[in-house]
Amino acid sequence: MELTSVGAALELIAKASKALDSLREQSKASKDAALKENISKLYDDFLDLKAAILRLTEENAELRRKVSAPRDKPEIRQVGATNYYFVSDDGPFCQPCYDGDGKLVRLTPQQRFAGGTGRKCQVCNKVFFEEHESLRARRPPKRFGPWT
Repeated sequence: MELTSVGAALELIAKASKALDSLREQSKASKDAALKENISKLYDDFLDLKAAILRLTEENAELRRKVSAPRDKPEIRQVGATNYYFVSDDGPFCQPCYDGDGKLVRLTPQQRFAGGTGRKCQVCNKVFFEEHESLRARRPPKRFGPWT
């Protein structure tokens, strides 16, 4: 059985609880009021700590459940001239990163690049053009005389 951090913490709490119970029983025979008051405060703080650890344990279990829950499978959609992965309406995500490593990497917002408009992956640094700059839309170079 694997010993997790939460399991180790719960084991330490159980040992500390037994020691604190024993100390409280021993202090009953003492006539020192300050000692009894300090042990009582320590016991109250210990119970608060125990309650916090139980809340953390429940939260940890809920997070593990959420992480292991099946997600919607990414689907490919064409945007302009490029295909991207989307999960429901969330995306676009980088196709090479998902196909190669199984990682959903969100792409930058659409922007202008030399060659057209598109998006860039900050992980693999690939640029995906949704609209290519038309060669016909470019102006011919200016002529400076009869020799050009």
